[in-house]
Amino acid sequence: MSPQPDFSSVPRPSRVPRWERLAVAAGLLALVAAGVLAWRTREEARVAGARLAEVRREVEAASARLRTLEARRRAGLPALPAADAPPASIVADVASLLPADARLEGLSIDYADGGSLELRVVARDAAAWDRLLERLEQDPRLGDVEPGPETREGEVRSLVRARWVGGAP
Repeated sequence: MSPQPDFSSVPRPSRVPRWERLAVAAGLLALVAAGVLAWRTREEARVAGARLAEVRREVEAASARLRTLEARRRAGLPALPAADAPPASIVADVASLLPADARLEGLSIDYADGGSLELRVVARDAAAWDRLLERLEQDPRLGDVEPGPETREGEVRSLVRARWVGGAP
């Protein structure tokens, strides 16, 4: 006996092969993964764009600062005013003025007061003290050099007040 065809009016559910269901599931998974990657890439692009805008602002500010410094140089003014001079630069410049027989025990910088300096110095003898004062007074980076009271117990100790003017030595 051969199977008879079914001519009933109720359609029979068709069975989808398992490999087709797996293929559809894999396709959906790939679609979700692609969407997540696209979203992450878009977010990274947004962050990179924001960082680029920040760097452009920094470059523009640095360019403006450079133009200002160049204008100051052309006008014969000090390149680095006291308010912008880094402390390490001031300390290095002041230390370069010390004769071999004098030392800097302390240095305070008051930026709020326009770059006023207080130098606590020790010189081996009076001649070294005189050389130190002469160098400080003649240096164009310093202004208003005022020696304070001295202690002379074998060596000369004193406090010197000055104003940082800046510029090239």
